[in-house]
Amino acid sequence: MSIDRISLLPEVVRNQIAAGEVIERPASVVKELVENALDAGATRIQVDLEEGGVKLVRITDDGCGMSRADLALAFEPHATSKLRSPEDLEHIASLGFRGEALASMGSIARCSIFSRPADEELGARIENVGGRISEVREAGGAAGTIVEVRDLFFNTPARRKFLKRTSTELGRCLDVAQRAALAHRGVGFVVTHDGKRAYDVEPEMDLLDRIRRTFGAELADALVPVSAEAGTTRLFGYVAPPRFSRRDTSRQMWFLNGRSLRDKVLSRILREGYHGFLEDFRQPVVFLTLSLDPGVVDVNVHPAKSEVRFREQRRLFGFLVNALREAVSKTDMSTPGDSMIASMRRRTGEDERQPALPVSGPAHRPDPGVITPAPRPEPFVVREVEGRPFSTATVAPGSAQTPAQRPVQTPAQTPVQTREDWKARDDLRGPFLQVARTYIVRALPDGFEIVDQHALHERLTYELMRRDVRENAVEIQSQLVPELVECSRADVELLSGHLDGLRRIGLDLAVFGETTIAVQGLPVRLHHPDAEGVVRDLIEILGRTGKAPEAEDVIEEVLHSAACRSSIMAGDELTEDDIRSLLSRAGELESDQTCPHARPTRVRFDLADLEKAFHRR
Repeated sequence: MSIDRISLLPEVVRNQIAAGEVIERPASVVKELVENALDAGATRIQVDLEEGGVKLVRITDDGCGMSRADLALAFEPHATSKLRSPEDLEHIASLGFRGEALASMGSIARCSIFSRPADEELGARIENVGGRISEVREAGGAAGTIVEVRDLFFNTPARRKFLKRTSTELGRCLDVAQRAALAHRGVGFVVTHDGKRAYDVEPEMDLLDRIRRTFGAELADALVPVSAEAGTTRLFGYVAPPRFSRRDTSRQMWFLNGRSLRDKVLSRILREGYHGFLEDFRQPVVFLTLSLDPGVVDVNVHPAKSEVRFREQRRLFGFLVNALREAVSKTDMSTPGDSMIASMRRRTGEDERQPALPVSGPAHRPDPGVITPAPRPEPFVVREVEGRPFSTATVAPGSAQTPAQRPVQTPAQTPVQTREDWKARDDLRGPFLQVARTYIVRALPDGFEIVDQHALHERLTYELMRRDVRENAVEIQSQLVPELVECSRADVELLSGHLDGLRRIGLDLAVFGETTIAVQGLPVRLHHPDAEGVVRDLIEILGRTGKAPEAEDVIEEVLHSAACRSSIMAGDELTEDDIRSLLSRAGELESDQTCPHARPTRVRFDLADLEKAFHRR
């Protein structure tokens, strides 16, 4: 006689299993209930938490409310007001739609809902304790809805043990509320914890005001707006300069049709948008709202609704990357002096009220009787391809007045000007100071800046070479005597299959025996090229990527490498004309504030930084 082994699970067990996918922690409860309130048309939402949301999550809203009949179905699995037919799944415009959240909460917590539509005098209340649902009863209260979720996981202690400390769970709940507040302008939010206000924004605040309230004025004041449109696709928001980047993605915020996302495709778009401006291991800070026709995006991918699929991904990718790169290039990427001063004080533990005075003067004083002649610097020029000047603008050497010739102005006589006004007529007069043959110091109207000569020249060389490749106009400087580079047989074999492709990007190589590569020519743009180093880097890049040199990412990496090896280095002495030429050409680039590897090229100190350093403020 056979034994029946298969049976239907009880409904409460099914709901608890579903709860494991939908409700992971108190923040999941906050997310689902806030989304319900927004779908109900709320303009004010209050989130009350106790013990990080484990003891209580209460969401109060002024939305449309629910009738008694709606309340009777609220805790039933897959009961929803947002879908009616399978076709509706192809055009989801609401934040919630599955109808699983309330049933899941009721199976693992003590829940209650009070609701009253604005056109009814009395409201109603229903409870669900661990899957036991009460009858709907009349109750009084303000128009809108109040949902309480108490003692989360009270009947599933194994799940409760996986929750973190109160501060951690509270932080995650606040993150959900903050993202919702940033995504929905026109809606006011208040969050309290154990009776104390933890966060709030007013309904009339715009996105920038909400960012300022949430993350502070320093970040908000540095943001650059993004706005782009293509058909029904619209991008709006703000991007932060690379110096605000973080090791985590906590301030990387995408909002798609009002829904907060953590999507892999959007993360890749950000990496491309900041490529060359931000170091690879850092994460950019952005606040971006993306509006799409709901029919071209599938949000029905994961129960948590945090991932989506785009039906026109390739077109969207290019549109977003181009818009982001344009905005990022407009940010101020220079390192501000005040952040360096603050960082130094934190590292040294210096008391700002009584700072230690720095030791002045060199550690070693040379014998005054011995005169050491200064080495003659090798002249440096920005390499131009004959007949293709980078710019028609020229800087006449020696045209600037010396400090003795320049009329002295008192502060009262000095005209007030903004940084933008000054930039428009900056003629790079100097004087310049080269420190340790590595850094260039020059005065600004409101302070001074320090330029890393290698990083800036590396960016300039890279951009000029990239332009030549893009325009199919690379010119090669042939070697009088080819330089031979010893390689393994495998490396020679690797390069031998790509010689034509390499020549198109300015690398004229030839096989010279079984283990030798002859470098016959390199791009004219390179200043003192390191032929062997370029070949070694090329072998590593082609071997690692497995791609042909015509691939866009391979071209960029090869040009990065070549520009780095051939740029002026720390220790190269420059004349004022050399410095002026470098700054002039670099100033004409789309962005000259980072090197191709995203290191900053400049540190700026304004008068406020100096006054802080000298304790005048």
